[in-house]
Amino acid sequence: MTLPASLLVAAEAHGCFTGAYAHASPVSVAIDPAQPPVTLYQAKCDDCLLFHLGALASLLPVGMAQYGLAQELSAHMRTVRGYRWAMSGWHQQNSNGFWLNAAYYGDGLFLVDGARNNGGTQEVALLIQAFRDRVAHPEEPGMLDPANYTCDVAHLSCSPPLGPVRTKQDILRSPQCSVASRQGLRRVCIVEYLPLASKISLTSVTSVASAAPSQTQSSSANSSTPSPAGSSAAAPVGTLRIGDTCPKCKQEFRERPLFSGSFIGCLC
Repeated sequence: MTLPASLLVAAEAHGCFTGAYAHASPVSVAIDPAQPPVTLYQAKCDDCLLFHLGALASLLPVGMAQYGLAQELSAHMRTVRGYRWAMSGWHQQNSNGFWLNAAYYGDGLFLVDGARNNGGTQEVALLIQAFRDRVAHPEEPGMLDPANYTCDVAHLSCSPPLGPVRTKQDILRSPQCSVASRQGLRRVCIVEYLPLASKISLTSVTSVASAAPSQTQSSSANSSTPSPAGSSAAAPVGTLRIGDTCPKCKQEFRERPLFSGSFIGCLC
């Protein structure tokens, strides 16, 4: 027996980006004037603390109470939104405690919100604090170094899900994301751990560049025009690495800033 479908639909429609739920106290409700009250188990969004979901005990899997309900809802939302992990709320382990909402797509890409902290947001510092306090687990030792991160402020809604996300550009291109504040969208920081994110961006660029039409390659191969003496064939863009010089535009193949975000490539 799984969670009621209507309950899952309601969870998916809630826009808080983490999709993380905490247990809330069960309540007794009267649904039939002729019958005694029945138990309702509930969970609350640990992101906004305002949204609650609940179900009658009779509609939940046998043995499930408020704790299991919160865990199952959180796991469902991680799957729906493509997160490896997500967390929300107040965290207090080895430090004085801090408020952090965060979700991790993998490959060095995070969504982070620390706006509830009195000392300012400082999302990268809070994310690193979560790693140091073992609230979350870093994939690499370099994730404890703030110099390895970039942080871009955006406004988005995760309902419906953004779709397949591998890079920051996938988020920024979504119609549910805006660099400016808009009604219905929530502020969040897109945080990239560069040693991993750069590899993924380069892989994406290489895949697109190497998918050139085969007709062009065949035309070049069958051309009867001889190459100038002493010249060598230009290296395909897809074979370039960061730091190389593009043989076509003579510019360095590197990460370049955009109005919002960045891309890896030359100036072709």
